[in-house]
Amino acid sequence: MPYCNQCQIVHGENHRFCQRCGQILKGTKTNGARPCARCGVITFPGQKFCTECGLPLRVARVTQEEEEAPSRPPLFYPRKSEPGARHSSRRPLRAIFSLLGIVLVALAGIYIWRHLPSRALTERVPTTAAPQEEMKREVEKLAEKIRAAHLNKDINKWLSCYNSAYPNLGRLENSILELWKNYDVKEVSYRISNVQRQSDKQVSASIVWNIQLYDHRTHDYTLDRSGYKIILEQGEGGWKIRDSQLEGGGSS
Repeated sequence: MPYCNQCQIVHGENHRFCQRCGQILKGTKTNGARPCARCGVITFPGQKFCTECGLPLRVARVTQEEEEAPSRPPLFYPRKSEPGARHSSRRPLRAIFSLLGIVLVALAGIYIWRHLPSRALTERVPTTAAPQEEMKREVEKLAEKIRAAHLNKDINKWLSCYNSAYPNLGRLENSILELWKNYDVKEVSYRISNVQRQSDKQVSASIVWNIQLYDHRTHDYTLDRSGYKIILEQGEGGWKIRDSQLEGGGSS
C-alpha cells in the first residue's frame, strides 16, 4: 500500500498523493509487513492504525528515509527586538497624533454645540401636528362607535356618543329610531376632515356620512349622504358630540 513519508498515513492503491499534505506517495515494502494483533489483517511500516479494526499500532520505521523530517523553520520569523533608540523615536509621533485626535474631537464638539439650537428648533416644528393627529384619532373612534350603533341598531351605544347637553337630543333620538324602524342599515362609511382644536376641551371637525339603506316599504335601496360640522367636548366619559350643524346650514 502507498503511504506518506511525512504524515505516516497509509492510503489506498488508487491514491497517488497524500490526502492530508499532498506529498507524492511511496510504495511500502512488503518485507516489513506484519499482521494486526487483533484481527490479523496485514499492516505495513509507517501505519499507525489497523485499516480493518482501527487498533493503534506501534510504528516501526524500516529505513532512515522514513524518519521524521526535522521541524521546518517558521515561514515568518519573529521580528528581532529593535534598539531602544528606535522605540524612543516613535514616542513623539504618537504624542503628536494623540494631540491631533483630541483637537479634532474638541472642534467637532464645538461645531455640534453651535448648531444644536437651530436643529432643535427645526425638530420642534413637526410636533405641532402631533396633537392634531391625536384629536383626529379621537374623532375616528367616535365615528366608528356611531357606525357600529347604526349597523346593530343599538340606541344606547348611539346615545353614548352625544353629550347630555346636546340641543334637542330627544328629538334627534326619535328620528334615529324612526329611521331604523323603516329601513335596514346595510353599510355605513364616513370621511373626516378639518380637525381643529378650539380649546383644551373642545375640538371641531367636518364629517361626511354615507349610509346605504334598504326600504321595507318599496323594497329598494337608497343612499343617504350628508355632511356635518361637529363640535366635540371632553367630559368625564371622554370625548362626545356637543353640537353639530349641517354643512349647508341647519341642525342635524
